[in-house]
Amino acid sequence: MAPSELLRLLRTRGVRLRRSLGQHFLASCRHLERIVQLADLGSQDAVLEVGAGTGLLTARLAERAGAVVAVEVDPRLAEVLEELVGEQPHVRVLRADALQLDLAAVFPPSMRRKVVANLPYGIASPLLVRLLEEVPDLERLVVTVQEEVARRLVARPGTSDYGLLTVLVRFHADADLAFRIPPAAFVPPPRVTSAVVVLTPRPRPKDVDYELFRTLVRAAFGQRRKQLRRAWAAVVPAQRLEEAARLAGVDLRRRGETLSVEEFAAVARALAC
Repeated sequence: MAPSELLRLLRTRGVRLRRSLGQHFLASCRHLERIVQLADLGSQDAVLEVGAGTGLLTARLAERAGAVVAVEVDPRLAEVLEELVGEQPHVRVLRADALQLDLAAVFPPSMRRKVVANLPYGIASPLLVRLLEEVPDLERLVVTVQEEVARRLVARPGTSDYGLLTVLVRFHADADLAFRIPPAAFVPPPRVTSAVVVLTPRPRPKDVDYELFRTLVRAAFGQRRKQLRRAWAAVVPAQRLEEAARLAGVDLRRRGETLSVEEFAAVARALAC
């Protein structure tokens, strides 16, 4: 569907897109096809799409996947979505706020779990973290996000883009920036460039207390410019922290933004001993 056709469809339904909900819909067939190809879908795959909007991506997912769960918070757009794909038995349209859902429960049982979505800008970061924390056995996530978020997902320690989101996501998954998408590919065009990121989840280390790991990471980036000794002072008693840092091989004079995911995990592991 060309952008002009999409706009006509929305006008006939009396739908005005709202920037406050991050409603910028990818209308470029070329980019949509590249996203679907990256997802590598088959009949045994169940796909969650958040921010399904008018269903341009949903329809393509339905052609290849065994099941599709399309989530849309805007009731006006959900009506359009249901008209387009709702009659297909393997497609389920949910009118809901994705951040309020039991994300693991929306996937049909006994199918491979994947996420493919043009994520609404305002919820992309917290939603990605929740998906990786709460949904077991995710195989792949192919998500379109603002380029700024994409840079954070693939950032290296010590760079300005490296931060809390980077570490929490990369604890669970490898991240690759697949390609960028210009504003003109969307309806309406956003003010920023977007990018598609592929996340490949891997098994969570069994010897790392994730709650402790997350506490350490949040404390380190909550006071980003402070040395770790000061940033973690309110989290761990000084003597215990010194011993754990020694075991992990981490200098407490460093700042959190210089630690790799593995080094954060090493400190958490040492503290649990």
